Amino acid sequence: MKLPPETRKKRSGSLSLELVIVLPILLVVLLAVVQISSYLLATQAIQAAALAGVREATLPGAAQERVRTAVRGALSGWSFAAAMHDDDIQITDLSGDRVSVIVSVDADKAALNTLLHLPGFDLSGKKIRGHYIMRKE
Repeated sequence: MKLPPETRKKRSGSLSLELVIVLPILLVVLLAVVQISSYLLATQAIQAAALAGVREATLPGAAQERVRTAVRGALSGWSFAAAMHDDDIQITDLSGDRVSVIVSVDADKAALNTLLHLPGFDLSGKKIRGHYIMRKE
């Protein structure tokens, strides 16, 4: 059964209206998924770099420069590694047998900031930190 032409025109207009309403919502959801995924990947990389640094720091005769080199080596494939400074890597001797390494990076440099104009999604001014404490050998 064929529909009359007037009915077909009404339906095509409703489809366009639905597309105009749904498409921006889908785009925001897609951008949010991309931003959250890149944030989580950067967080895992920074945690792994802090772990590599604290492992190096627990070895006998470890120097702070070797620990910084281990952290930078763990982050060597990431784009934000070049923007890191020495004060982004903190090495603390907590007591005679424990050591702590904290790696902190600006979140907007480490992850994509695709939704910076939406409240709650802007990463500007936030930090991603990786912190490990380990006993010395």
